[in-house]
Amino acid sequence: MSKGVKTLIAVGTLLASVAIGLADTLTGVTPDITILYLIPIILATVYVGLAYGLFVSMVAAAAELIFHTQLGIETGLDLGLDVALHFLVFNLVALLIGRLIVQLRIIRELEEKRSYDLGIAKDVHKSVFAPFPPSYKNLTIASKVAFARELGGDYYHVATVGDKLFFCIADISGKSISAALFSAMLHQNITEALEHTGNLTELVARVNAHIYSALSENMFITLFCCLIDDNGISFVNAGHETPLLYSRQVGDIKRLESRMTLPIGIVPDLGIETKTEPFLAGDVLLAFTDGVTDSENFRDKPYERLEAALYANSDSNPQDIINIVYQRTISDNNDIPFDDIVITCIKRRD
Repeated sequence: MSKGVKTLIAVGTLLASVAIGLADTLTGVTPDITILYLIPIILATVYVGLAYGLFVSMVAAAAELIFHTQLGIETGLDLGLDVALHFLVFNLVALLIGRLIVQLRIIRELEEKRSYDLGIAKDVHKSVFAPFPPSYKNLTIASKVAFARELGGDYYHVATVGDKLFFCIADISGKSISAALFSAMLHQNITEALEHTGNLTELVARVNAHIYSALSENMFITLFCCLIDDNGISFVNAGHETPLLYSRQVGDIKRLESRMTLPIGIVPDLGIETKTEPFLAGDVLLAFTDGVTDSENFRDKPYERLEAALYANSDSNPQDIINIVYQRTISDNNDIPFDDIVITCIKRRD
């Protein structure tokens, strides 16, 4: 067979194969390329090649008889096998390319869906951290939130209940989107509970009942919540990192613990322990999540070091105290949070 004829056959089969592969891709029907799929393709390709070769040979023979010329074309069998080989190779290559295009399209669609879902999750999560005035009566309030990933499960909330200031801080087990969505659920439960009661014991019991029925078996939420009024601070600590309370009058720091109360979501009925401490002029409450205590600079003796930082800066305003603690928390990790972090500081002014 002449080189020109072979080239023409090769180009024709290449274009046909690419067309078939792209047609499969565009219609979205490209199947998984398995042995069971390849066998009929090979047989069909050989059959098409033989039929095409016989047809071309018959046309060539007729042309030689009519025009009395020698075209130099091989027998139908040889030509058919040659065509079948070209067609088979190019068709398989086109199918592989088509399959790759389909996979890339699926990946792109999944990425677009993930970006869309992440955008919704961010909007929901952002609504959880409702802004609160930095001052209420003679209290100054400041908070800092930083996530190790795009979203996180650390949470805080500040609100007024009658003439009292309500504050809570929590840490949802898990990371990223799932933890962020559970923090939104926690926020909804807390705000609804605040509409029904101003009693801490009842509030935590109500929230725990809802959370217990919603969380999966291996999840839980640590929670510290308190009410601050002119008489002092009442609090419940459900397994959360122990907040620190600096007393200017005594010149000492207390750890606000409730040893009998488990994290919420573990058991349906919590043994809730409510405690009360004085909260006088110049006193400072510092609350945080485990992103602080687990950081390299605090991990060795977290509470001793946090107490030292609070004691040394107790005359500062709450935002400055938070900035000092936060910078020490992230300084060992190139100023990037190793874990989700929430820090809240409340100070009673003179």
